[in-house]
This record gives sequence, C-alpha cells and structure tokens, in this order.
Amino acid sequence: MSGGGLLEKAMGQQMPSDDESMVDEVVAEALPQPLKSKKLEFSPMAKAGAVIGLLAFVLMWFLDSYTLQDLVDPLPFGLIPLALFGGSFYLVWNGIGKQKTIVLVVCYIMLAGVPYIAGMSFSESITIAESELSDDSSEITLKIRGSSSSDLVDVMITYGGEPVYDEQVPFSINRADGYGDYGELNLQVSEWYSGNSDDNSEYEVTVSTGASSSSFILQSIHLQRTVDDVLSATAASIGENADCDSSKDSCVVGVGLTAWAGLDALGSNPPGGLPFADYSLVATLTHESGTVAISYPMVTVVNGVAQWESGNGQYGGGSANVGLEGSQLPLEGSVDDFDLNTRYIPIEDWGTDDYGCYEFTVSVTQTSPWSDGTEVSYTSYYDYEEQGGDEGDDPANTNPEDTEESWTATSSCS
Repeated sequence: MSGGGLLEKAMGQQMPSDDESMVDEVVAEALPQPLKSKKLEFSPMAKAGAVIGLLAFVLMWFLDSYTLQDLVDPLPFGLIPLALFGGSFYLVWNGIGKQKTIVLVVCYIMLAGVPYIAGMSFSESITIAESELSDDSSEITLKIRGSSSSDLVDVMITYGGEPVYDEQVPFSINRADGYGDYGELNLQVSEWYSGNSDDNSEYEVTVSTGASSSSFILQSIHLQRTVDDVLSATAASIGENADCDSSKDSCVVGVGLTAWAGLDALGSNPPGGLPFADYSLVATLTHESGTVAISYPMVTVVNGVAQWESGNGQYGGGSANVGLEGSQLPLEGSVDDFDLNTRYIPIEDWGTDDYGCYEFTVSVTQTSPWSDGTEVSYTSYYDYEEQGGDEGDDPANTNPEDTEESWTATSSCS
C-alpha cells in the first residue's frame, strides 16, 4: 500500500507539470506569430512575357497609325503590338499560374486599349491614304482616314515646290470600311494644273485640320496633260501590174498617215503617251508647189478618245483610243493594206498626184490650263518619183522599159 501510495503521489506531482506544458503550447499557437518575410519570385517565362508586354505597349503608341497601316495594305501595322500582347499573355499566364487568369485578362485588355482610347478621346489625326482619278479625268479624289471634328480643312497643292492652290474647303469623316473611318475630298484638276508632272516637278497636296496635317504626292500619270512633242510619218501602199497604168511595173496607189502627240522623248523616239490629255490635231499633206494633196479632218482628243469626221468612211471610222498604250494615232483612210497594217488614203482622193516633194505636217493645239495655246508641230518630207523608162541609145525607140514609182523619206523639200 505504501508503495502504491508513493507511486500515486509521484504521478500526482507530475500531472500539473504536463498540464502546464500543454496549456503553454495552446496559448503559443493562439497568439499572433511573427511574420516571416517571403520574397515574391517570378519564373523566367513570366519575366520574358512582362518584357514583351511592355514592348507591345510602347509600340502601340507609334504603330497605331493610318499612314503605316496603308503602307502595308491589307495588313495594318497595328496588328504587330496586338500579336506581341498575345505572346506576352501566353508567357505570363503559364509563368504565374492559370488561377489568376481573370485578373490577367482584365489587365491586358486595359493595357492594350489605353493608346486607342487616348487617341479617340484626346487627339485629332488625319492621313491621306490614296488618290483616285474620276472617269472623265476632271477630278482627283483623296481618301482621308482618321478622326476630325472640323467640317473644314485647309488644302495646299504645290507644283515643283511652288504653291499653285491654297483653299479652305468643306470636309468630314463620314464613311467607314474594314480599315476604319474616312472621308473623301474632291479636287478639280483644272483649278490648279500648271504643267506636266515628272520626277523634278511633282504635285504635292497637304491637308490640314487643327493640329494635324498630312501630305501626299499625287500620281504623275494623272497629271501629265500637256503635249510637248509631235511626230508625223507616212507610208506608201505600192501596187503592181494590174493596179497601175500599163506603162508601170509598180506604182503608189495611196499613203497611210500616222501622227504622234505626247510627252517629249529623247532623240527621234516617238513621244510618250498622254492618256488623259485634251487637244486638237490637224494633219496636212502638201505638194512642194503649195497644193494641198490631203487635208485630214480635225481630230479632237478628249480624255484619251480621238474623234473626227469620217466622211462616210473616206477617213476611217472616225474614232480611236490614244495615249494609254502610247501616243500613236493612225489617221485612217478608206482602203485596207495588210502589209502596212492600216487603212490608206487612195491617190485618186488626193488634191494632186504630181511627182515631186511632199510635206506632211501634224500640228497640235491645247487650251488653258493644259497649255498657253502655243502650237506644237512636226513636218516630215517625202519624194514621189517615177524611175525607169530608159529609151537606150536610140531616141526613136518606141518601146521604152516600164517605169516604177517610189515614195521615199527625205530630209527636206528645199
């Protein structure tokens, strides 16, 4: 009993100590613990995505431009930063965990939309995207993209660096297509045309509204309207045997006439074509005596279409297209010659068929503003001759050789 009593006493003395230890542990767990510092770590993938996202944000401000977008039609430059944002999102998404997807999506939408929202809310910007010539070539229409609250714009056109037009005209951004909003501005060519456009003398139009302006070089082909070079030529249609008098082996049965009118070319090359020019052309074949052999009807060319009085087929069909594929204009007659590839004017329709030298002159005139009215002309020369008919040593020979006729280009009739 005494042993049991002692053991119980000893156990009784130990219990309070254990209870106190348990209490201390419970209290310690209940009390606030000192915070342990934990460093936020990002994976290399997340860091790379963040860098790409920052680059996309910067590029968004510079590449969200209608000018740049039109340079790479139909792919806008604005898609480049959007593609970078997409790659950045993928990298960051995989780098920080998919559980934060919703927050990440919201952040990226806000980041990508800032430049566009700022541009729409706080700025006014226009860009001349392209130009188009009207069907009758009288107007050039500018397509202008961007945003503008003004209903007027300042338009300046320079030719070779010198102002030729400066007006304030009505304008509004009132249309839209797959690339965005735009407006159209019509320019009447006759109001500011000052001469042919070329590499040294270009037409540049500048449109300004508020603090924004845009410049554009107009297409040279649309603004080449002044004839400054003319060329003329003829080709004889040669008949044989039955086509000629009994005393001739060959003869000139007619001539085909050709004129050229257009841009000055180097040397003796034909002039360059003027598909949108307006002018009048007169062609005359004259004998050295002053007698007119052929007076071709006046040809009027408007916007690449030549027309003249055909005389019921005596002078071809009365119309032709000229300028688009070159400056050549066949002045047709009534008879086909497949060797000449044209229709010639038969010699029986001439005002004279005497042998001698003939001058073929083509003259072109234009009215303002296409020209100051100065006539541009060119004359080519031809010898019409009879050869052969040699009587030999006996002047009394009543059967001389048959003759031949020729039509040969020469340098002059003097």
